Amino acid sequence: MTRTVFLDRDGTLNREQGFVTKPQELEVLPGAADAVRRLHDAGFRIVVVTNQSGIARGLYTESDLAAIHDVLHERLLRLPTAYLHCPHHPEGSFGYGGACVCRKPAAGLLFQAKELLGVAFEGGALVGDSARDLLMARGLPLRTIHVRSGKPVQHERAVLAHEGLTVDHEAADLAGAVDWLLASR
Repeated sequence: MTRTVFLDRDGTLNREQGFVTKPQELEVLPGAADAVRRLHDAGFRIVVVTNQSGIARGLYTESDLAAIHDVLHERLLRLPTAYLHCPHHPEGSFGYGGACVCRKPAAGLLFQAKELLGVAFEGGALVGDSARDLLMARGLPLRTIHVRSGKPVQHERAVLAHEGLTVDHEAADLAGAVDWLLASR
């Protein structure tokens, strides 16, 4: 069975900057590509899971997002297996408004990966910079790793504590998360 690592995008793989609306705005974090390569070399399948409410807000289109992910895929050495996204927002429009099951912290993107790619959760992990990212793994057999490379750390820790979720590890960035993950296998 191939183990899967689910990676958040903004703040984990690329700089947290609000909405990335064009490929040229994408700034991959230092060490992220090497960390992804190390996961791949260790036999993990890599799936990127990301909320992209900018689509529902009319800031960019599905085609724009595909172009952004094409650039990200190149910069990540073409190693992630898939990029799954939630285009919805409760107050959005453009056909993407209202409630959904895929917007983090809901686990819909994880279950999409299971259905579309046949991934198993056992032995896998989820890495993200926000409580919303990590809460999507609640009740699933995934290890959770909080990285401090994106959203304000104290706030995210407070939300996690309020929600009663204790993460398995906290790291400075994706490279540190991968160090821990590979050492704790």
